[in-house]
Amino acid sequence: MAMVCPRCNNSFDQRIQCPTCGVRLIYRHTSGTGRAPDENGRWQQTPWSRILVGLLLAQGLYYGLRHLCTAGLLVTGDPSAPNVWTTLYGLLFLQGLQALGLLVGGALAGAGKRQGIIYGAIVGIWNGVISVLVMPDRSNTLTAVTIYGQPILQMAFGAVGGLVGMLIWRPLPRLSIPGIPRPSVPLPALPRGPSVFSGPIAWGRVLAGVAVAVGGSIWANVILEMVLEASEGKLTISSHLQAQLVTWEITTLAILVGSALAGATKANGLKQGLCVGLGATVVMIGIRLNNGAASVDTLVYTAATTLAVSLLGGWFGGSLFPPVVHRQRLATI
Repeated sequence: MAMVCPRCNNSFDQRIQCPTCGVRLIYRHTSGTGRAPDENGRWQQTPWSRILVGLLLAQGLYYGLRHLCTAGLLVTGDPSAPNVWTTLYGLLFLQGLQALGLLVGGALAGAGKRQGIIYGAIVGIWNGVISVLVMPDRSNTLTAVTIYGQPILQMAFGAVGGLVGMLIWRPLPRLSIPGIPRPSVPLPALPRGPSVFSGPIAWGRVLAGVAVAVGGSIWANVILEMVLEASEGKLTISSHLQAQLVTWEITTLAILVGSALAGATKANGLKQGLCVGLGATVVMIGIRLNNGAASVDTLVYTAATTLAVSLLGGWFGGSLFPPVVHRQRLATI
């Protein structure tokens, strides 16, 4: 086992610190092929292996939670329990389970990697393709909207999961071993950053985010009709239930985009997203109450999903587009 000093590049056996420089030695693997240990072994650290493991985890978590919920419904003895997954709320609940599995699988695939978002997005694309291929009763539900919509929607959740994995398990910095020894300078302790809920609220961004979220919710049917007309018959909707599901997905995407717009380039993106969620919830509930066709479960579901998606979008926008630091230019003499 060869231990190499990062300063003088001398190798030692059975030592931890360099006797000359006094710094900690680094293990350097040497083999007959001259390749690094990551190239000889550790197949699970390769990109495709991480994507495969993340995909298996996402699929396993989704089907495990689905069977667990199905068993809980069958225990209740309700005769309509086996058909609950064919309703609108059942399909939305299954979409939530798939999103949860993708968040965990994408986080595992992107953990400790600088391309974690790309790894998570690839996991989401393949998970969407598999979901379309194994979908039961594909003759009635498999349309062009489902074929293109599922992979794109799940790609977004997988990318968010990859970003979560990058933020929790940050990639290791790239270390360079200089040929000339340099004196070690202790790095100053970094101050703790402010809280995610601290800082002023950018009300202009919040109002713009609320406008985007509410506009996407109100005109979701109009947006769907425009997309169908622009496709010139290539995209079709086969049932009223599928139209409702696609409309809910358009609304969710609008809320996510609006809250991400409010949290972008802000240190308190989570707080910005919360403000967007509260504002959009009040407006949407007011519109539903004004129409007179809203039930209690619909209002509760609207409030819960709007707040949850807004928090996720605000945090995602602030993490994807961090605050811009303006550096002062030094005056030249």
